[in-house]
Amino acid sequence: MRLIQICFMLVIAVVGCCLKQGSAQQIRRTFQVSIGEPVTLHVELDRGDLQIGYARDGEVAITVVASGNSDASPGSPLAAQFPVVATNNHIEVRNRSDFSPGVLTYHIDVPYRTEVDASLEYGKAKISGILGPVNVRVGFGDIEASRISLGTTAHTRTGELNFDLVGGRIEAQTEHGNVVCQRASQGISAETGDGDIFLAVVGASDAIVKTGGGRIDAVGIRGPLHASASSGEIFVRAVPHDDWQLSSISGTVRVQLPHGSGFDLDLATNSGEVVIGRTDLKNPNAGVHHINEKANGGGKRIEVRTESGRIVIS
Repeated sequence: MRLIQICFMLVIAVVGCCLKQGSAQQIRRTFQVSIGEPVTLHVELDRGDLQIGYARDGEVAITVVASGNSDASPGSPLAAQFPVVATNNHIEVRNRSDFSPGVLTYHIDVPYRTEVDASLEYGKAKISGILGPVNVRVGFGDIEASRISLGTTAHTRTGELNFDLVGGRIEAQTEHGNVVCQRASQGISAETGDGDIFLAVVGASDAIVKTGGGRIDAVGIRGPLHASASSGEIFVRAVPHDDWQLSSISGTVRVQLPHGSGFDLDLATNSGEVVIGRTDLKNPNAGVHHINEKANGGGKRIEVRTESGRIVIS
């Protein structure tokens, strides 16, 4: 009886192993590169999750994992579906359009001095820990870039854009999705057709929400700020280091400034309400739609415009 049990367990283990092997394939290829020049990485993929990050200098390592059902024939191994062309320090990664795997994950380990140009139709892209610059485009999916020393450009039709600790200027655009940017010393130009924008501790910035009720939330702005929304709220909390221009058609614009800071206010709304809740400024009378005031001797100019939205200064 015990022998039968042991044989049964062995059969289960073998079948499980075969199923596991049948449901996932993996390839790994490494390329030696010169440490005297930066690596240029060009990636062009149809679908899957793309992860690019620093690992070691002098080497590019590409790992592709395909799990789930795959249309690749037994005589056509996974490596043949993802040709890699390496010419000195220039690496190109593509996939064949006639290959339809279940789930694909690409891990590309690169030296620190790497420039990235990547496009992905369906999936997520995550890039971190490199010099840059980075240029990434995704049709449907999210983009995340962190610890990039130089500039970053990211476009997606539908998806979230997330940036953290980027040293160069950021250009971010999504038609449907949110934009989150934290710790970007050179600032960001962020645009979403329908979504929210959150900025924290950034330099000179432009934030635009084109349609819908998307919100713009800016904290710790270190340079000039241009923010525009349709019907969504704009909320800025910072010391005014430079001029701000804020506008919303029907949404509320809230500005929160530290007590004792000096600034010039230029507020105007066609039919909305103006509310000032500060001891260093007078609260306007009801029905007043245009205000020019100086706080604590004046300073940087804060311009706010709305059609029918409220303006709140606190």
